[in-house]
Amino acid sequence: MYTLGIETSCDETSCAILKDCTVLSNVTISSLKEHRKYGGVVPEIATRAHLKSIDKVLMGALSTAGVSLDRIDLVAVTCKPGLIGSLVVGVNFAKALSLSLKKPLIGVNHLHAHIFAPFLNNEEKLKFPFLGLIVSGGHSEIYYVKDFDKIKLLGQTQDDACGEVFDKIAKAYSLGYPGGPVIDRLFDARHKDCFKFKCGRKGLNLSFSGIKTALIYKKMEFEKKNLFDRNVKIKLLSSFQAASIEAIVSAILEAKTKYKLKVVACGGGVLANSYLRKRLKESESRGVRFLIPSIGYTADNAAMVAGLGFYLYNKKKQKSSLRLEAQAN
Repeated sequence: MYTLGIETSCDETSCAILKDCTVLSNVTISSLKEHRKYGGVVPEIATRAHLKSIDKVLMGALSTAGVSLDRIDLVAVTCKPGLIGSLVVGVNFAKALSLSLKKPLIGVNHLHAHIFAPFLNNEEKLKFPFLGLIVSGGHSEIYYVKDFDKIKLLGQTQDDACGEVFDKIAKAYSLGYPGGPVIDRLFDARHKDCFKFKCGRKGLNLSFSGIKTALIYKKMEFEKKNLFDRNVKIKLLSSFQAASIEAIVSAILEAKTKYKLKVVACGGGVLANSYLRKRLKESESRGVRFLIPSIGYTADNAAMVAGLGFYLYNKKKQKSSLRLEAQAN
């Protein structure tokens, strides 16, 4: 069965072709360069970029997969959550294709698709229940996954998402946008305990706004004394990254103990962070197994959307009507 996936929830325009859960193509164009000078994603710019690119991305995905459009059996599209203008472009494009091809349409929750990402190109049989962990620019959440249509939120950030804080810290430290990859490159494990930063945590809920403020004030403190140099910057940022990652790891390990589950499916752009990937793997000594997607499936992509769409449709022949609407929240 060939599934076409369409993802336009933020600034990535992505289309993918899957044969069952095997990825044949996953083509993505990002409008990141157009947002960089603003220090974040500008919704109107993202929407225009999707309109400009989506047909080309579709043609690229079909060409790469070696599949013609008339061979598509199912159209899966992200319908929530995300930037409303961006979502509307993808949803309307998907509905037009579904109508013209006379093929079923299924709307997919973008966050649930991130949890599905580790199962792409994976022959391992899904075994429920398990925990889901999403760490991205807009979300930091822990889920109980009884099935992909039975997902319960257990904990989330009470303010900024983890990836969002990385971007804000990078902006305050003049590192550019996006900030996560830059901070990860500057990270030095030898300096991870130079400063005792902490993230707020109450149960399985997290808070990252406090550590963000602490980093900004520490920088100002060193600047007033003319002591803020590259060495101090690396020490501050390394301590920040380590503290943020440890908060996430400790929360998911608490969830593992509380719910007596031994598998965690992980997803989201921050999963590209090398230290987070390392700490999750090290934590497997605590009797838990982390399913981590390959780097190419951590950021927003259509392959995970197609994969989850295929799973849901194949399970109960779930599908959406042409009245499917985009939902920002």
